[in-house]
Amino acid sequence: MIVFCSVFSVLFIVLLPVLVGQVSAASVPMITGLSPSGGPVKGGTVVTITGSGFTGTKDVLFGGKSVTGINIINDSQLTVITPQHPEERVLISILTAEGVPGHMEPFTQFQYAYEESPLPRLSTISPSSGSTRGGTVRLTGSGFTGTKEVLFGNQSGVVLDIVDDSHLSLFAPFSWYPGSVPVTVRNAHGSAGSLDPVILYTYEYPLPELTNISPSSGSVAGGTAVTITGSGFTGITNVQFGENSATGLNVINNWELTILTPPSSDGIVAVSVSNPAGTGRSSGAATMFHYEVPVPKLTGISPPAGSMDGGTVVTLTGSGFNGTRSVLLGGKPVTVLNIVNDSQLTILTPPSSLGSFPISITNAYGEGGSLGPSTLFQYVINPVPTAVPVRTAPSDPGYSGGLNVSPSVSIPATSPVPASAPAASGTPKTPGFEAVFCFSALCAIILLGKTRP
Repeated sequence: MIVFCSVFSVLFIVLLPVLVGQVSAASVPMITGLSPSGGPVKGGTVVTITGSGFTGTKDVLFGGKSVTGINIINDSQLTVITPQHPEERVLISILTAEGVPGHMEPFTQFQYAYEESPLPRLSTISPSSGSTRGGTVRLTGSGFTGTKEVLFGNQSGVVLDIVDDSHLSLFAPFSWYPGSVPVTVRNAHGSAGSLDPVILYTYEYPLPELTNISPSSGSVAGGTAVTITGSGFTGITNVQFGENSATGLNVINNWELTILTPPSSDGIVAVSVSNPAGTGRSSGAATMFHYEVPVPKLTGISPPAGSMDGGTVVTLTGSGFNGTRSVLLGGKPVTVLNIVNDSQLTILTPPSSLGSFPISITNAYGEGGSLGPSTLFQYVINPVPTAVPVRTAPSDPGYSGGLNVSPSVSIPATSPVPASAPAASGTPKTPGFEAVFCFSALCAIILLGKTRP
């Protein structure tokens, strides 16, 4: 007898969990939602309970008090009318046909409140996530009548429609960054949110959008610094030009970033920007990039002219000068003095005939150069210095037609000076009237001497 009892006890202990488990799995209700989540102390609030295992429900208790008007819609949904209860937050339990109480979760508690101060209570938000740009959401709960404000974190949403005391719709505000924030509702009696757990709204990365790129063209060699503007750039993980990823990514803010273009073949490619939410791509010409073969282009020369003997140092400005292999001026090779950078170089002109000649520049990608008259170099004749006659002052009696006139007979430098003559000035005077007078007097004396008997 003792052995039989022992065996029976062992079998009972072994089978009991299995039997209980089968009953529990088939009969224990699970509550997953409650709307509204609060109501007045006088009761009478119609509450919708969602979950599972509601088939065969015999009673529903709010804080130990039985409800009325139980309506089992299906195994996962039923409605009840709340009983009276003092102001507090109460647990809800569901009794099935087997008499097993409902499974309790903190968020299935019901808040009783006096009608004089019905604080809003939030039970669900749909959708529970959206773009950082904001969007339309719907709230369910209680105490929404007279709602003045709905806060997402510390930012106000725009209330679109208060459907009734338990439902409203609004536009969630913009957020600077992705992440989850609590939602609270404020009415005339104060602010309140959800019961445990706290209802959160999750901001997600928006899909990037591109509006402009600058510059919109660059070398097939890559390395062009490009600024991209648009939106949704926070959290950017990749920027592509066609099928090639850019380098040097620098996200300045949610609307602007800079990158260095990757190498590519010549042609026009679309630009795409990716963040955790997805990839935004070029939607028009303003966001397409044109890869060009960087042949040299000449836009300016200084000086624009020089001697036909050559030897003039000329500065060329333009683009595509890196890797310059040769420079021709009017078909003649020139000496490249210095490639300053991709947009400037200096040359030494060769001798040439008179005229204006184009300049051609060749780099690894091809030949380019003068694009018009302003980029032609002109050869000119060097100015030849000429002698300038020395002129005397007009007051000098010896002035004649602008040239100095000297007598045909030389006069000694030590010719006597009349006593009445003024002292000689520091400036020597050209022989003029005085010399002619003396010469005439000398001739007269000679003639008179020859005519005497």
